[in-house]
Parts: sequence; structure tokens; C-alpha cells
Amino acid sequence: MPSAVSRAVIEVLLDRVHQGVATLSPDAKITYVNQRLATMLGRTRAQIVGKPLAELVTESDRQPLAEALAAGRDIASQCRVAMPRTTNGSGELQALLIFAPLGHGQASCLVTDLVQGKQPGGLAHEVRNMLGTIRSALELLKRSSPLEGDAQRAVERIERHSNRMLELLNSKEQAPQP
Repeated sequence: MPSAVSRAVIEVLLDRVHQGVATLSPDAKITYVNQRLATMLGRTRAQIVGKPLAELVTESDRQPLAEALAAGRDIASQCRVAMPRTTNGSGELQALLIFAPLGHGQASCLVTDLVQGKQPGGLAHEVRNMLGTIRSALELLKRSSPLEGDAQRAVERIERHSNRMLELLNSKEQAPQP
């Protein structure tokens, strides 16, 4: 596990990205949420942390979410869901959730607003920004203190999965459009 200082550094960096970010326990309860995701859903962090992720998606999207979560324990996975917003009756957030394993049954969840991301290059640009922030945070962690054991393995796993996510993003952009 990262030290409290390392965790604080990671959380500060994650609060600066333009994507929603959450971490999930093995039972899919939210253990961390960045301010962007709280804002996207019209809630406070306190209203989100500790809740099962399934409670934040519409009933009809819970099965695809469960399938993506199950796969996301071992490999990167994704699903599209609708997430009800709570402020101003502003409807639902149409979102792409991308899961990556963090080890010990935990997972990260990147939340992209699909409506906002429909501008040309919008989604790809946002995901690339997020991956850049994650890579910067990892480099900062590696330089700030020597990592050992589980912490070293967790950093290596995050690096491996962020590289894979970038490969997938690049291959989608290079594929012929229908």
C-alpha cells in the first residue's frame, strides 16, 4: 500500500484531471472519488464514498456494469452506463466507465462524459490527459521514495495497464471508421 504521503500526492493529482476517477474495493464499493466525478454527478464526495458503484448507475445498466467489473479485476474493461445526476434535475450522465485492476481485488474507474466527449478528439484527448497525469503521478511516487513489495508491484501494474489503455486508444483511432 502507498504511504499516506504518497496517497495524498496521488489524490491531489487526480483532483486536477478533467475526468471522473474512483477507486473500488473488492466488493465494488467506492473507496475514493475525485472532485470532478462528484461534480459530474451533482453530489458531494461524502455522498459517494462507501456506496456500491452499482447504486450510482441506472437499474437497466447494472448488469453490464457487473460484467465489466468482473472482467476489470483481471484486465482493463469498460462499459457504457447512464448515471442519474442529483442537482437541478439535470437528467442522466451518459458515461463510459473504464476499469483497470489495482491488485488485491481493487480496481480503478475512469468516468468519461460521453456527451461532452463528442467533440472531435474530445474523448481521446481527455483519456490521453488522464493517462499523462497517472504516468506523472507514478514517476513522482518512484522518485519521492523507494517502493518495495506490494507498492512496487502496484506501480508496475498501473504502468502496464495505462500503457495498454494507451495502445487500445491508439488502435481505435487508427481503425477505419464505418
